[in-house]
Amino acid sequence: MEMHSPQSLYAVHGISIRARTRSRSRWTSLLFAILSQLAASLTAELRARRAAAELAAMDDRMLRDIGVSRSEIERVVRCAPRPNSSPLHRASPQMENRK
Repeated sequence: MEMHSPQSLYAVHGISIRARTRSRSRWTSLLFAILSQLAASLTAELRARRAAAELAAMDDRMLRDIGVSRSEIERVVRCAPRPNSSPLHRASPQMENRK
């Protein structure tokens, strides 16, 4: 078996070593993107669980004050907030009367 240097591989066979490293860097960046997305998903899940636990620890009167019933806790925590549609983002009746 004959050993070739990177220069002779390109000159004789048209094989470039750099193309291989580019391919590896593409896979590396893809792997990094997947791991970053996984970390973001895990962080969002932990944040949602903490928020749900915090709301579940409140009594019914406090939940009523912010406009959430006990059965809505998971939906409120998991759904993306939309402007002026979520009970947690509505203005209080006192604030609406001031306008």
